[in-house]
Amino acid sequence: MLRIHKADKNMELGTIVVAALVGGVAGAVVGLLLAPKCGKDLRQGIGNKADNALERVEDVTTQHVGALKQQGTDLVEKGKILAEDLQTFIQDSLRNKKSGDIPINLANDTKEEASDIT
Repeated sequence: MLRIHKADKNMELGTIVVAALVGGVAGAVVGLLLAPKCGKDLRQGIGNKADNALERVEDVTTQHVGALKQQGTDLVEKGKILAEDLQTFIQDSLRNKKSGDIPINLANDTKEEASDIT
């Protein structure tokens, strides 16, 4: 029995998908060329179908670009907030180190003591 590695399966799947797409396009072109229409009508029909396909691709692309822009804007805002928080944390830590203070968080200390007891 022939054994196929995972990498080979993925490559074969990709090859199958590409072959199916190429075959589908080739079949569509041959079907249009052999259609019982005169040349002018056929060319016009092909042009209309191509225009419709381009419009759909543009619509989908525009939607995805808008979503990606929004996600990028959101990520930039989150990054700015994180940078500000980190800067504040570092400044507070440096200030505490210079003054010799050790900040104590009683809420966390109480929880740790309670977990040590149990």
